[in-house]
Amino acid sequence: MDMIMALWFPVLATAISVFFVSFLCWMVLPHHRKDIQALPDEKPIFEAIRSLAVPPGLYMWPNCADPADYRSKAFIARFREGPWGTITISPTKPNFRKNLLVTFVVYFSVAIGSGLLIHWGLGYGGTFMEVFPPAATMAFLAYGLGPICGATFLGKPLRFMITDFADGILMALTNGVVLAALWPALG
Repeated sequence: MDMIMALWFPVLATAISVFFVSFLCWMVLPHHRKDIQALPDEKPIFEAIRSLAVPPGLYMWPNCADPADYRSKAFIARFREGPWGTITISPTKPNFRKNLLVTFVVYFSVAIGSGLLIHWGLGYGGTFMEVFPPAATMAFLAYGLGPICGATFLGKPLRFMITDFADGILMALTNGVVLAALWPALG
């Protein structure tokens, strides 16, 4: 219980600070403005998805329902010809309040993980430079490197990965600075 009482404020302040940096990256700074583009003509795609009654999920094309079909001449021809892509069909309309809350919970979880990692290794006390490196490193693994695996596999554009990586660095530095600045002193 002592650990929870000592770490609740630094962890909460860290999560709020990272949330604010994320907001600045996406809503104020210009580097994400071209990451997500509009289709030239959405109407035929909307009509096709509706007419096929595509259920919610993540889809990649070309693709096969049966892995054995990947070797078929028909699939190989579709694969060579292209186009290639992914699409996510959501079950509901976007709920930005819910999405922001879930995003904050992720940032809070990374801050908790950082705090626990540092507490287990260092305990209370320690200088700014003893707390900052592990706090920033853990956050960098989550925010900077974590998204890259899925982004590369799903074929997201390099530009998108670079801007997300840059955001991850800023968020990791914020996680490290705030947690180190507010780290509890020896009790």
